[in-house]
Amino acid sequence: MYSRTKSASRAFARLLACALCVAVWPMAVQAADKSQQAYWAGFAYTADAAAVQATTPHAHAVLERRGLVPLNQTLAQSLKRRAPAHLELIDQPVAMLDGTTSATVLAAALDRELVSVEPIGDQYKVLVEVALQALFFDFRERQVIASYPLTLQRIDVQDYRPDNDDIDAIVADLLYGGADTSLSQVLAASLAQARLPDAAVRRLQVGGVTLSDAARAKLPDPKWEAPLRATLAHELSKTLSSNTGVGLLPPASGQAIGGAMAARFADGKVYQLKIPEPDYVIQLQVDALKNGVIEETPAMKTMLFGAFFTAKVSEPFSGKVYFEQPLRKGATKVVPVTQWQVDQWSASYETLLAGFDAFAGAAAKRADSRAWLDEQKPGGRPLQQQTQALQELIKSCR
Repeated sequence: MYSRTKSASRAFARLLACALCVAVWPMAVQAADKSQQAYWAGFAYTADAAAVQATTPHAHAVLERRGLVPLNQTLAQSLKRRAPAHLELIDQPVAMLDGTTSATVLAAALDRELVSVEPIGDQYKVLVEVALQALFFDFRERQVIASYPLTLQRIDVQDYRPDNDDIDAIVADLLYGGADTSLSQVLAASLAQARLPDAAVRRLQVGGVTLSDAARAKLPDPKWEAPLRATLAHELSKTLSSNTGVGLLPPASGQAIGGAMAARFADGKVYQLKIPEPDYVIQLQVDALKNGVIEETPAMKTMLFGAFFTAKVSEPFSGKVYFEQPLRKGATKVVPVTQWQVDQWSASYETLLAGFDAFAGAAAKRADSRAWLDEQKPGGRPLQQQTQALQELIKSCR
C-alpha cells in the first residue's frame, strides 16, 4: 500500500513538472524574444517652441492647456497593456542615464498637423491629421536608430463651420483620447512588432519629395509647397514602414535637415540628434494631379482623380539606381448635386497618398500589388525587374 502511494506521488510530481515546463516555456520564449531594450522617454517635440507654434498650432495649444504629464501617463499605460512583442520598454526617467553606456531611448515625437474644412451642401466635412513618429535614438551617441511614422486622423461632418475651439477639441481627443485612432492606441499598434536594426542591417530613408511645375500649379496656395513636401515625405515613410515592417530613418525634410534633428522633452531638455547616412534613399517627384467628370446625372456626378508621380530608389555611395519608374493611381469621388463646392485639392491629396500606399505595397510584395503594377504605363518587363530589385533591397533593411 505504501509503495503504491509513493509511486503515485512520484508520478504526480513528474506530471506537475511537465505541466510547469509547458506553462513556463512560452513565457521563457517570450522573455527571450525581448532581447532588445529601450527606455521610454514619453512625448517630445522635433522643433523649437517657435516652430511648434507655426507647424502645429492646434496641437501646441492643446498640449499647453492640458500638459504633458497626463499624456505621458496615458501613453505609458497603453504600452504596458499592449507591450511590444520584441522590445522591453523600461519606464525609467531618461535623466537617470549618465551617457557612459549605450542605451536606446524611445519617444513619441510630434512633427506637424493638417486641417481641412470642405463645405458639403449645408454641412462641413472636417479633416484633421496630426503627424508624429515613434523615434528611437542612441542616448550616448545622440544618434537616431530608427523611426516609425504615425498619423492620427479624424474625419467628421458638422452642421456648422468649425472654429479654432472645435478643431482644438478634435486634436485633444486624438492626443489624449482612448479610441483606436488616438495616439495611445496607434503608438502601441505601431510598436507591436517593431524591431531595432542591428549593425548589419541596411538603412533606408526618404530623401525628399519635389513637385513639378504642373503639380505646383494645383496648390491652393503657393505657401503650401514647403509644408506639403515635408508632409508627403512623412506619409511616404509611414506607409513604407507599415507595409514592410522596416523602421526608416527620419525623412530628410521638415525638422530633419542636414543630417540632424532635435528632440525636446517635457522636462525642458533638448537633445541634438545625428541622423546617420542612409544606405538607400527614396526620392519622389509629384508629376501631375488631374481630375475630370466621367459620369453625370441630375442627382450626382462621378469624378475621377489621378495622381502621377515618379519614384526613384538609389544607393548614394555608388550611385546605383535600383528603381526609377513613373507611377500612377486613380480614384473616383461621387459628388451629390447638393454639394455646391468640391474640395478638389483634398481629393487629389488622398489619391496621391493611395498611390504611395500602392507603391509601398509593391515594395513589400503585398498580395494586391500585382493588379496595381499591371495598370502602370509603360510598365512591362523593366517595371517587373526593378520591382523585384526593390523587394530584395527591402529584405536587406529588415
